[in-house]
Amino acid sequence: MTFNIDTEKLPRKVLETAVKLNDPLKKVYVTLYCCEEPTTPKEIAKKLGYARAYVHMRLCQLESMELAKRTEEEKRVKFEAIK
Repeated sequence: MTFNIDTEKLPRKVLETAVKLNDPLKKVYVTLYCCEEPTTPKEIAKKLGYARAYVHMRLCQLESMELAKRTEEEKRVKFEAIK
């Protein structure tokens, strides 16, 4: 499944940050930013067509780079882009 993103509607700051990231992180970061509310790794993986564990690993990398924020709700972990 492919997830089409209109890059013309993204803020300049997000695009500048995405350009600095390596290729595996770009798609995950932009997709996370396009989700308006905190999202689970499973939902992002479904949009991108990647494995959930792979997306979770990339989200943890973005969190360590301070580009994403983790929110824990009961047993679920959700991520959102820091704006």
